[in-house]
Amino acid sequence: MSSASSRPTASSPSGPPSGASDTTTTPILALDGVTKRFGGLPAVDDLSFAVRPGEVLGIIGPNGAGKSTLIGLIGGALAPTGGVITYAGRAIADLPPHRRAHLGIARTFQIAQPFVGLDVRDNVIVGALFGRRGLRRPQAARVADEVLERVHLAHKATLKGDQLTVADRKRLEMARALATNPRLLLLDEVMAGLTPTEVEQAVELIRAINRDGVTVLVVEHIMRAIKGVSDRILVLHHGRKIAEDLPDEVLADPKVIEAYLGERYARQRAAEREGATGANATDATDVTDTIDAESEWKGGLA
Repeated sequence: MSSASSRPTASSPSGPPSGASDTTTTPILALDGVTKRFGGLPAVDDLSFAVRPGEVLGIIGPNGAGKSTLIGLIGGALAPTGGVITYAGRAIADLPPHRRAHLGIARTFQIAQPFVGLDVRDNVIVGALFGRRGLRRPQAARVADEVLERVHLAHKATLKGDQLTVADRKRLEMARALATNPRLLLLDEVMAGLTPTEVEQAVELIRAINRDGVTVLVVEHIMRAIKGVSDRILVLHHGRKIAEDLPDEVLADPKVIEAYLGERYARQRAAEREGATGANATDATDVTDTIDAESEWKGGLA
């Protein structure tokens, strides 16, 4: 997934580069009190936040936090139970996914979903045909070829989707989304299952896409990747927002660490900060577990 020097195949939308988004303009995406319930259980619970044009917003949280549900709500696969979702100042909660794609919202899927029976090139052509420019097939084919070059899949254009490796299926997901010419790109764990080298290539591609003016919302579990690519990070836990700030601030937040590593870890860190000893200190097993957990957390941030 290494980045290329060329600009996106779609005409690049105007917008500031990563880290320089304009705080005075209308948010490209805003959620206000958004809730999604399945039966009586809230997967997303009274969630509010905004994304500025040109920004990369990272979304993290433990398994079951509501991250993929959030992507579904923004992309249109799911309808909110309550609350308001606006895109470029327009309410979109009632719009189907294809209408949102025409407006410039594109997404990938956590589990790659190539169109069965189509080769890689035709998969990307479909994205170009249903994007916001209303291309005819000859134009869409040219866009597809350019996008495949960008994500380094051109040499596999004639293969079927089910013949690709995990990494190449992730590239195909990205290519199909880019072919729609998005203004807002929703990435749902595009780095899951990749090798460290492939993760770095994916990070560089996301940075390049963002530099070309595309606003990106990225859901990811790989901490070093989300820290390296995000301007800000928002943390979900049980469907609710528990933190939203700059990456270093969020990843050092005790509430975030507790959500990932557990209450016992948080108590141990608090006890160390207070200089607790003797009866107030954790036992040897707790200390060993804490060290193991901390190593895992810090290793993910390295």
